[in-house]
Amino acid sequence: MSDISYHEEFSADDFLALAQRVWPRDYSSTEAASALKRTINIGAWDGSRLVGSIRVLTDGYFFATVPEILVDPSYQRRGIGRHLMELALEHAPRGKMAFGAKPQSVGFFDRIGCERKLTGFVAARPLIASPDVRAI
Repeated sequence: MSDISYHEEFSADDFLALAQRVWPRDYSSTEAASALKRTINIGAWDGSRLVGSIRVLTDGYFFATVPEILVDPSYQRRGIGRHLMELALEHAPRGKMAFGAKPQSVGFFDRIGCERKLTGFVAARPLIASPDVRAI
């Protein structure tokens, strides 16, 4: 295995190149750069190539979450994702984070020792109003 180095910060272009290898889709470089400015970004580098990343969103006191963790498929199962999670926890208040996981990622989080706690939900507009909810 090559020597992997870990650094905070990466460019939107580097992040999008990695994202295309993990979750191929149509991304906006401008929107990605804006999103990256709002999170703590830690990258795993093999030379000049970003092969893993984790983004941490936190208020610095109450809460931290991971919007996503990405590891290049050809670099998976080498401890990169685990190390990225360890580095992310250094930025989490009281050393804890709450996050959701896609079904295909659950095994990874189980293997690295994350504890299942919360049930996740996704809300989208418009929410269905309950008859007992009053407008403010």
